[in-house]
Amino acid sequence: METIFSSAHPPKTMELERTDDGLLRLVVSLSKLGQNTMLEYFLDDDDVEALRKALT
Repeated sequence: METIFSSAHPPKTMELERTDDGLLRLVVSLSKLGQNTMLEYFLDDDDVEALRKALT
């Protein structure tokens, strides 16, 4: 996987990656009180377009 974007604001991190098959994967993680929680979202073309519009 190729990391396209990464942002860390401890204890939170967010990464946007391109998978080997071309999908985008958004990973949000939280490390707190000795626990690590990761949420991952695989974005389809509609999600990517909506996110692009929201960020511009």
